[in-house]
Amino acid sequence: MAKWLLKQSSANMEELTRQTGGDPVLARILAVRGFKTAEAVAHFMQEDSADLASPLLFADMLTAVQIAADAIEAQCKCVVYGDYDADGVMSTVILFNTLQSLGCDVHYYIPNRVAEGYGLNNQAVHQLQEQGVEVIFACDNGISAFAQVELANSLGMTVVILDHHAVTVEYAEDGKVFQKLPPADAVVDAKRVDCTYPFKSYCAAGVCYRFSQALYDYLEMDWTQLQKQLLPFAAFATVCDLVEMHGENRLLVKRGLAAIPTCENPGIRALIAATGLQGREIGAYHIGYILGPCVNAAGRLETADVAVELFLTTNLDRANQLANRLVDLNRQRRQLTENGAKIAEATIVAQNLAQDKVIVLHCTQISESVAGIIAGRVKEKYHRPTIILVGDGDMLRGSGRSIEGYNIHDGLSACRDLLLEFGGHPMAAGLSISADNVTTLRERLNAQCRLTAEDMLPVYRIDCPLIPAAADLQLAKRLLLLEPFGKDNPAPLFVATSLRLVRLAVLGKERNVIRWQFQQPDGRFGEAIDFSGQQQLQMEIAQHFGLTVWRDLLAGSCKQNVLLDMIYTVSINHFNGRESVQLQVVSFRISKYSGV
Repeated sequence: MAKWLLKQSSANMEELTRQTGGDPVLARILAVRGFKTAEAVAHFMQEDSADLASPLLFADMLTAVQIAADAIEAQCKCVVYGDYDADGVMSTVILFNTLQSLGCDVHYYIPNRVAEGYGLNNQAVHQLQEQGVEVIFACDNGISAFAQVELANSLGMTVVILDHHAVTVEYAEDGKVFQKLPPADAVVDAKRVDCTYPFKSYCAAGVCYRFSQALYDYLEMDWTQLQKQLLPFAAFATVCDLVEMHGENRLLVKRGLAAIPTCENPGIRALIAATGLQGREIGAYHIGYILGPCVNAAGRLETADVAVELFLTTNLDRANQLANRLVDLNRQRRQLTENGAKIAEATIVAQNLAQDKVIVLHCTQISESVAGIIAGRVKEKYHRPTIILVGDGDMLRGSGRSIEGYNIHDGLSACRDLLLEFGGHPMAAGLSISADNVTTLRERLNAQCRLTAEDMLPVYRIDCPLIPAAADLQLAKRLLLLEPFGKDNPAPLFVATSLRLVRLAVLGKERNVIRWQFQQPDGRFGEAIDFSGQQQLQMEIAQHFGLTVWRDLLAGSCKQNVLLDMIYTVSINHFNGRESVQLQVVSFRISKYSGV
């Protein structure tokens, strides 16, 4: 069961329709998303021509670039200490290219996900000090590495943190809240309470991109050429890290996507070719669902160094070899995910956890490399915050994914006495915990959780009612003006009601895609594609009309009046050089006019 909510707006639709070139559908979508005036619509539509705020508005940004400039001049040995996900990889690439372009003696270090875990660790700090490293640039990590930064300081190293994760907060006895920062020489993070930068939603690569500009400006050097090289990396990370797709993030992604066709980076070109996207116009979808998972697979199954090397190499043959390796790793990752999802589902059933407000699973057979993905799968199915813990020793590691209305970082923070380490965002977190504390963590998280039964229902916020016949190729092309899509700027959702199913066809190698053929109330026919599998649709039809009706629909001989309401998206399908409109089913329900 899910809630379908049709968005409403009090905006002057006639005025907005004029502003969108006479398109009432586009005008309504923008209006219900908060763009209620002609000026707001114009700003959104022309956002890619706006300027970014000055990077020096970041707290500690000037100190960070001064440290970098002094290290370059003194020929200090520097290391970029990154992370193993796509944001960490791209942050590392941006910082490494920036510092190397200025003659810095720079190297990079990415911790191994399984052997070392997330972020700075004591062993790595000692190792880097022994190798003569004098300055550490920690990117996409560091904001919670208090002990590790203190260790680096004690060993005589300078530490600069370029992060975007939540800042640790502590509570005084009088109830006042104050932030606690690690004792680094510079901490650049827009989520600092004292940071005056107006945009707070960058990923780490976005922060590093702004650092690159600030450093070049400080040295009074032309950043234009390097900027063109770095834009695709900033865009890539912004899409993959699922940060808000509005404001400066949307601007970065639009500019980065526009730069990809002329991008000369051998790694980007090789990965596009290896995934079969050569010759295609690359959009946010391709990055988020095809290219990005390949980059993430390196850190999950092997080492993120493979991905970093891919984007740093200047040799196209080597780039092709590395890109093919990433594609192969992603195939392995998909298989691990499928196996792990089955294990997680069996555990939920066996332990009767489906009704918990916060699902906490300990699965010894799941690989740590895919724990976060599986937590996301469970979260999507049950619409509950989910934490997957893995390992069979005294210390377990895990990943959590959350739903709207529950800040999983705050939930874990309230249980920090049970945890060895934790960090993350309101919607995702990582942690380590003693195996003895798992049951207590589950009990306490559930006891403290304030989610209601209604909060735990999936919610679809519909932008616009639209009969499928009106969703033509021309509309699909106009919707491209709203891209790139992502968090807080999703692909528009449309709703159509009382569609009479005429025929169903099960497609795909895995037999998990269904093509709907239906008749609209006005008599016209249409098609839609459903990638969610046949199980739910078959169950609903069998329950309301009988299994025979399901079989008749597959045979195209159904006489029953099977009426469905459908939420769907509109996109362009490219096949054999031809374009066609594609309606994709997002959710459905039996229409109240079906008579059942």
